[in-house]
Amino acid sequence: MENQRFSRDIEKSARELLSSRKERSNFWRYANVLGVGGWVFVIPVVGGAYLGRYLDKKMHGEGISWTITLIMIGIAVGIYNVWYLFVRKHQ
Repeated sequence: MENQRFSRDIEKSARELLSSRKERSNFWRYANVLGVGGWVFVIPVVGGAYLGRYLDKKMHGEGISWTITLIMIGIAVGIYNVWYLFVRKHQ
């Protein structure tokens, strides 16, 4: 009787431990996905903004035509990066 109770307690503890590990790993996995997804989107946008600003200062002195153009290209590249990383790569 005592051995059965001990076995049930151990089994219950093991199930709770596995359950908590799964919950924790899901959190970190989603945090990782959001972090990586953010970086692969933001870097092309910010890079386009800096490059566009540099080109505007070199060519026009004032104006934002290159800045806006390269930000839009950066957004397109960022969207493609996220799509490739999370959708295309996992098919």
